[in-house]
Amino acid sequence: MQIRLDRTTRVPLYRQLADQLRRRILSGELPPGTRLPPERRLAAMLGINRSTVVSAYRELAAEGLIAGHVGRGTVVVDPNRADTADARANGVPWPQLFAPLAAALYDPALEDAMAASARPDVISFATGQPAPECYPIPVVRHLLDEALHREGPRLLQYCPTEGYPPLREAIAAWSRAAGIHCTPDQVLVVSGSQQGLYLVARALLEPGDLVAVEAPTYVGALQIFRALGARLLPIPTDESGMRVSVLEQALQHRRPKLIYTLPTFQNPSGITLSLDRRRRLLEVAARAGIPIVEDDPYRELWYESPPPPPLAALDDAGIVISLTTVSKILFPGFRIGWLIAPWPVVQQLTLVKQLVDLDTNPLMQWAIWAFLERGLLGPHLEELRTTYRARRDLLAEALRRELGETVHFTVPAGGLYLWCHLPDEVRVRDLLPEAARRGVAFAPGESFFVDPTAGRHWMRLNFTYPNPPAIVEGVRRLAQAITAVRETRTLARHAPAPIV
Repeated sequence: MQIRLDRTTRVPLYRQLADQLRRRILSGELPPGTRLPPERRLAAMLGINRSTVVSAYRELAAEGLIAGHVGRGTVVVDPNRADTADARANGVPWPQLFAPLAAALYDPALEDAMAASARPDVISFATGQPAPECYPIPVVRHLLDEALHREGPRLLQYCPTEGYPPLREAIAAWSRAAGIHCTPDQVLVVSGSQQGLYLVARALLEPGDLVAVEAPTYVGALQIFRALGARLLPIPTDESGMRVSVLEQALQHRRPKLIYTLPTFQNPSGITLSLDRRRRLLEVAARAGIPIVEDDPYRELWYESPPPPPLAALDDAGIVISLTTVSKILFPGFRIGWLIAPWPVVQQLTLVKQLVDLDTNPLMQWAIWAFLERGLLGPHLEELRTTYRARRDLLAEALRRELGETVHFTVPAGGLYLWCHLPDEVRVRDLLPEAARRGVAFAPGESFFVDPTAGRHWMRLNFTYPNPPAIVEGVRRLAQAITAVRETRTLARHAPAPIV
């Protein structure tokens, strides 16, 4: 396959590559089922960065011309299938008109894991959801009935973009109890912390800006930063969290626009940034004048002792934007979260939010206000900690029993996840389809790294969503899948060489 890239033109290299591949697919030169070269191989062939190939493949995937499949690589899709054919028949080539945003969100490994999780016969460790059976539905039913009876007309109207005022006051009081000195004016209620992160990135980042992130880190953050055209600077982690010394060294040569961190019970690793490193991170960032985005959805889910204070509570320089949500401790479907930041930041983010959704659901905001104001959240959290601690321990016990030293993990002190390292001969891309065939799903480690190859032997297991019997059975199925992949690899290594 001959590709010629013109480095003298202003057309980006990824766009040139995508255009040439698109023409060959639509002309039939690359028929359906054709495997495209792996990203690294094609990059080496063309003398370009792997990220250029990734961007081109993402654009074509968003157009429906190629698709990535675990175990099969990137494959050409039939351009005459109904969706693309209809687009051409109507005179509008819709896939070609899509902005690169959708392509930046495409993650074939994670997509395969989520598709497997949706099957009713699959036990899913892949999700980031809490336990549905722990939802306090009777309490919420009573609260919503009360809200509609007392203030229905008002709560079914628009409310201020910044949030329902009594809720902002309750959040400020709750945050001050955690050591975060803030006023209601510094609180912005958002439709889940995912929206909050998007608003921050949208307000502060321009294409080409550099963002420092942990390695590994939350896949949703990586998707947002990539979609907005940011470059990513991965900072390694260890058992004490982000290696701040490595960040400090990197700042001598590179200057990120933001530092993004999940310091407490991190997703996916479950590790917690030590108190000493929290203070050092704040010092380093303040000296360099770089804002820190603290994503803190798991802080209340501790199982032995409370974690160190949030970064926002230790911040004397006013450089921290703190995000949290009720999605992990109450209901994901409520889509209620908030951020706490200096007032000028809240003011700017409010303007951006007005472009997105005007306001966050007032009725749901009232329910969360009632949980905070009436002291309902504390007893609920105690119940969650008891339930989740038991499920965490059950998952760890099942892994040790079924897999022994085959996988390695550290039991987290809180959060939702176990981060497991697989044997060197077992790659998650091989394990995913085998696990799905046996009725179990997990989140692939590749999705959580800037460089996916760094996560090829890692998997994230959620221990809160599956109930205890499902945890035990799911680990049994996972062990069978791992054994099958290891045996396949062993047979392949020892297969006789072909006779020529």
